[in-house]
Amino acid sequence: MKVSYFIIAATIILCSCRHGSETPAQKENVLPPASSRLVIEEKEEYVRVVIRDPWQNSHGTELEYFLLPRGMAIPATLDESRVIYVPVERMICMSTTHTAMLTALGAADLLAGISGPGLFYDTLILDAVARGSVREVGYEGNLNNELIIALKPDLVMAYGVADPSSGQLGKLSSLGIKVIYNADYLEEHPLSRAGWIRLFGLLTGRREKADSIFAEVSRRYDDLADRVRSSAGERPAVLLGAPWEDVWYVSPGNSYTGRLIEDAGGRYLFADMTEAHSVPFSVEAVFRRAADADIWINPGTAESLDEINTADHRLSRLPVCREGGVWNNRKRITPAGGNDYWETAVVRPDILLMDMVSILHPELLPGYTQYFYRRLE
Repeated sequence: MKVSYFIIAATIILCSCRHGSETPAQKENVLPPASSRLVIEEKEEYVRVVIRDPWQNSHGTELEYFLLPRGMAIPATLDESRVIYVPVERMICMSTTHTAMLTALGAADLLAGISGPGLFYDTLILDAVARGSVREVGYEGNLNNELIIALKPDLVMAYGVADPSSGQLGKLSSLGIKVIYNADYLEEHPLSRAGWIRLFGLLTGRREKADSIFAEVSRRYDDLADRVRSSAGERPAVLLGAPWEDVWYVSPGNSYTGRLIEDAGGRYLFADMTEAHSVPFSVEAVFRRAADADIWINPGTAESLDEINTADHRLSRLPVCREGGVWNNRKRITPAGGNDYWETAVVRPDILLMDMVSILHPELLPGYTQYFYRRLE
């Protein structure tokens, strides 16, 4: 049986988990240690959610929320402005990663609004936008506040690149709209990012399904990573990213993709660099290491080697280009540019890891067809 069929079968198994509202178990449960940003504590009457360092350079910031069953009186000890009644019935999501988790839980029908439909791959959501049942609400800095208020969401799931308290999202909070700042994009481990599905499970009344999906994805990811560690031979050197206007923003070794490369049996060329965010380099500085690359992944929006050459002719002289070792995560793209890499891959890092292993160590997954990646020619 080909591995590509195995992925489909596994996806069906994961998506067949039980639906419906579920009562959270009365226990304390902290997300696995790999996550430094999301803490879930299940109390007797409510669930306490703490999001740590929810945007870049927010060192020491903690946001606290209390999830209460609908109809329950708010305990006097809780801050009413931080209370969210669950399961929510209407939600606005500002990122494709957020809607991907709703879709995985079978809860996309709760969507009332999104940001930037052109960025979406999910046809069900795009159809809902076309019908007008899901509305475009704009972006932070250019939000349609009147529309958001008119949609009467129980919750806006947002993310902050910088402290958003003085921006439009902060103003929404002051108007009584509940806003959760999701920090999944800042997680350094693929499983930590996928683990945010547990928050969506609590918000939508699908806790058991979320836990089941996360547990199975984690098992599959860890099993493959263990197999790579025990079976893979030499680690190919991996170049990541591409320059933008003559600046190459290099992801550090402790980044999401850096960890993915390590777990897939690769040797990331900048694995020695530890930072909180990408670091700008000159193209020449990256070239000094790029000459040793065996594999180049995620070269921007390039669809072919000719596009890389057109963007910067120096890049096409890299040995990895001449030897056909360039791969991009743009296999599943809509005509408008929506990329499933920013949706399904976030929820299913086990499939993403299979893609990466098949690129770096194809001998470990014979017959496998990449799901998110394709080789550039």
